[in-house]
Amino acid sequence: MSQRKCLSGIVLLATAAMCGAAQPAFFAMDTGTRDATHQTAEAQVELVKELGFDGIGPCYTKPDALREMLAALDRQHAKMFALYLRLDLDAAEPVSPAIRDSLEQLRGRNSILWFFVTTKAHKPSDPAGDARAVPVMRDLAALAQQAGLRIALYPHTGCWVERGEDAARLARQVDRKNFGVTFNLCHWLKVDGKDLDASLKDALPHLMVVTINGADADGKDWGKLIQPLDSGTYDTGNLLDKLKALDWNGPVGLQHFGIKGDARANLQRSMNSWRRMQGVAMMPAGKAFAAWEPATGWQEVGNVKTDPQNPKLLLSEPGTSAVISQGAAPYLLTKERFGDVAVHAEFMIRQKSNSGIYFCGSHEVQIYDSFGVAKDAYPGIECGGIYPEWINNANVRGHAPLVNASKPAGEWQTFDVIYRAPRFDAAGVKTRNARFEKVFHNGILIHDNVELLGPTRAGLPEQATGPLRIQGDHGPIAYRNVRVLRLPE
Repeated sequence: MSQRKCLSGIVLLATAAMCGAAQPAFFAMDTGTRDATHQTAEAQVELVKELGFDGIGPCYTKPDALREMLAALDRQHAKMFALYLRLDLDAAEPVSPAIRDSLEQLRGRNSILWFFVTTKAHKPSDPAGDARAVPVMRDLAALAQQAGLRIALYPHTGCWVERGEDAARLARQVDRKNFGVTFNLCHWLKVDGKDLDASLKDALPHLMVVTINGADADGKDWGKLIQPLDSGTYDTGNLLDKLKALDWNGPVGLQHFGIKGDARANLQRSMNSWRRMQGVAMMPAGKAFAAWEPATGWQEVGNVKTDPQNPKLLLSEPGTSAVISQGAAPYLLTKERFGDVAVHAEFMIRQKSNSGIYFCGSHEVQIYDSFGVAKDAYPGIECGGIYPEWINNANVRGHAPLVNASKPAGEWQTFDVIYRAPRFDAAGVKTRNARFEKVFHNGILIHDNVELLGPTRAGLPEQATGPLRIQGDHGPIAYRNVRVLRLPE
């Protein structure tokens, strides 16, 4: 089976799991839909539709291009969520021909006009420009209202409306129901990035749309601040969790500006990550152990890294972004019991350390320092291996990964797993074996539909439902961003 088909399968499974559950619309900004083979509007819309996006958010270039995009969207029964435009406050007529054309073409479509705002008369974030901006924005709001449209300011690094607080300040003054703001993750990280709760609270009364992407928490350049959604050290899932907690359910756009490579592959990675993020966060910041049975020896920490003087140690800083065991902690077990699940987990090991994640408490996906190792002692001990059973004092029926996808010790790695629990009849007789339907290690397929005849060595007896179980007594190990999504049978 091709990698593309495997990845599509995990998306379909996760989508099916969420049928009937409210979730935000997810659209692709055209910063990531265009490449050498997707130049036309038709090709881009077909791509985002095929991958499961709800629509697109393009930039305005000219009337014919907008007309072509809208026609393609109508043919594919997809939506234009937002149209990116410039509002130039220095112009004699800020409501430009491009804006007027957009208002007319989008009339009645319930779309958002997405404005980045420029002026040479004032520095970024200078409120002295408000006197000029507010009347113009009120006029825009009135025109948009007549066309059945909304307006959302788009904070952009280097522009006059640079920060979320600038957009919120203006929205309060404009004071129109169809005039609001955007929270852009990459620009927030670039110009602010300090207090997410405060920034969301400020934006919330006027928040119409959010844009997300993968990013490094300490990134400085756009290559670090804009990555596919499954990359980077920043916990984008935590942002989505906070929005859910605030009962915000507006559209979310995917930012892929500057990401090189194949558009389909990049968008597919981000869509897979989006689906996983709809699962339940099992280690939320500040409450990392709330979903787990009490276990001494584990600690919630901030940044984790290997000791440059001794790579066999893990160092941590104070904070709430990960959990760590220095190698002598008991198993972590979830309070809740699960059957069929999709699980995303991120982990870091030091040299020669190992751990593992047990599904239903019984079947382990191994974590081990396997970087550069051609073959381990027996199948299943490798990182990503399905650990063997223990029968007649021997390791048997272990499953080595199809590919060694390990990163060096000291780097964050990911598992994405679709697991099917065993089934039992009323008398307790097993009627179906458990199986790992898909296992991805660092985004690479390493197991495809592997049936399990019995429990892993040191696993709990097989059961239809059981805890997620994480090993902490075989060397230093850190985890973060563990998410669980229940799957239908």
